[in-house]
Amino acid sequence: MHLHHSFNIKLISILPLFVVTMVAKPAVVYAQTYAPDSSNKSIDVFGSFNDAEIHLSAVKKQPEFLGGKKAWHDFLRSNINIKISFSNKAPAGVYKVMIRFIVGSDGKLRGIGADSNCGYGMEAGVIRCINKSNNWMPAETNSGKKVSFTLRTGVTFVVKQNEVLIQFPEDNSKTL
Repeated sequence: MHLHHSFNIKLISILPLFVVTMVAKPAVVYAQTYAPDSSNKSIDVFGSFNDAEIHLSAVKKQPEFLGGKKAWHDFLRSNINIKISFSNKAPAGVYKVMIRFIVGSDGKLRGIGADSNCGYGMEAGVIRCINKSNNWMPAETNSGKKVSFTLRTGVTFVVKQNEVLIQFPEDNSKTL
């Protein structure tokens, strides 16, 4: 299905009066189809997307760090500088850092940002670590098409007087 509708809008000023003219300009837009699958809460996508990247909120296979979740937590544990909370004089307490990022259809990470605001350099430290990550295995639809997908990862900093502990959802930890 081809749609041939596109307009350029020109604004012409005649003293205090403004006139808007619309000039037709042909453009080609390809229609896309999708098939919702309520059994596994995913959407499959078919057709050409004019090289645009597809980003879905539900997929058959979520993106994965090479080696799985345990390898991801090991990577974070090895690369997060947990001394940062001492250097920035964080008071004793529990700080839940939440970082969001997009795993592209090519497996590269982008759009890395903080969803939390604990401060004391904690979010910046986790973002710095995630930026060091290798490519991931991208998300896939039911038909096997690789698509972009947004993930969130949480790191809890438990700051005590003389130590810092980091924890992940599975309660793995590293103490300083």
